[in-house]
Amino acid sequence: METACSMALKEWATVLEATARGEQFVLIRKGGLIEPGSGFEVISPSFVFYPTFEHQAVKYLRGPYQGYFEAASHTRAPEGKVTFEIFGQAVHSLQSMDGSIIERLSPFHIYNDDFFTQRLKWQPNQPLAIVIIRAFKITPPVTIDVAAQYAGCKSWVELEESVSLGQLTPIVDDAAFAKKRREIEVLLKTA
Repeated sequence: METACSMALKEWATVLEATARGEQFVLIRKGGLIEPGSGFEVISPSFVFYPTFEHQAVKYLRGPYQGYFEAASHTRAPEGKVTFEIFGQAVHSLQSMDGSIIERLSPFHIYNDDFFTQRLKWQPNQPLAIVIIRAFKITPPVTIDVAAQYAGCKSWVELEESVSLGQLTPIVDDAAFAKKRREIEVLLKTA
């Protein structure tokens, strides 16, 4: 397991709240507004999650998870800083044009139907990227200054300096994660 990481993946802070609670196992992406090419790609299999507040909205979360927006806001780093609390590994990914896969994956994410309607309409010729994530808590969390090049609507950020991962603790244990992964992979085979 890595001891430091310089690649960060931007994700809604509310999704990271769910990830930290062991309730979010997949990312369903199309890419940032300023990303070139065909949209979202897994450019690094290991990364720290960079919590963002841009574009996230409570209206895109299923009811039981809407309180995560407020919870994430309470732990937000001070202006000009970002705190890394979760290390991630992309253990499986695929691209799909099958919009129905989103509903089948609903036990593994917190998004609602409105979110996916909006996602599917945006750049409709781009496939959805579905990524199974293994997540680890970083102890202690690491806070750094936000550099100008980290800004903008993009998925990946290469950090100026690697951040120490300290002690990494799996969010869910090995057996529970293996079970979730198998369940998701079965659903993805039908995509």
